[in-house]
Formats: sequence, C-alpha cells, structure tokens
Amino acid sequence: MSPLAEAVYEILRARLDRPDPRITYAELAGTLRTTSEEFEHIHHRSRQFYAVLGEVAQACRRLRLPSLAALVVRADTGRPGEAYYQGRSPPLRHKGEKVGAWRQELEAASQAVYPERIADGFSDTPVRRR
Repeated sequence: MSPLAEAVYEILRARLDRPDPRITYAELAGTLRTTSEEFEHIHHRSRQFYAVLGEVAQACRRLRLPSLAALVVRADTGRPGEAYYQGRSPPLRHKGEKVGAWRQELEAASQAVYPERIADGFSDTPVRRR
C-alpha cells in the first residue's frame, strides 16, 4: 500500500474505539494534512483522496475484512458518497439498499479485528478493537 493509504488505514482503524467511528471526508483530509507534510496537498475532493479510499477498501477485502472506508461519510448526510457504492456485485440500485448495505458494513467494521499495520495485503498480528 502507498504511504498515504497506510496513513488513512491507521487513522480509520484508530477510530474504531469510538462510540461513533464515522469521520467526514473533510475531517479525514484535514487529519492527513496534520499527520505529515507529505500529505499537505490532500483535499477531500481530490482524485487522489478518493483513490486512496479505494486502495484501503481493496486491502480490507484482500484480508476478508469489512471496508474501513465505510467510516468515511459526507458531512450533510452522515453517510458515504456515491463512490463508496461503486463496484458492488450485485450493484445496489436503490437508496434503501445502499443505506442498508452501508450500515451493515459500518457495524461489521466496528466489530472486526484489524491488523495494526497493513502492507501489500499482508498483515501483522491482529489486535482486537473495542
């Protein structure tokens, strides 16, 4: 995984201890900017930002874990944007289906065990969150 994806993974994983682990796209981008000068150019509407959320989601899938990208939401709705639902099989067509699938993944992520670090689909010893 890229250094940016590793940083996003660490930020999201650390939120799993919270009663509500969700974070807005803007908050996540801001946190990244304060984490390292290397990420000072990251903006919540940039292509690179959305690509890295996809990278984290793919890494979680390789480990057969719920996507940590489920924690990242829009400020106005408290739910993910449309890009979160892309690539699903079968595709989710209706709003109710999308919201239901996201809520299930958010709950599953809150209960799952994630490795402390993740790189190229391989992980360290898992650590129980919560």
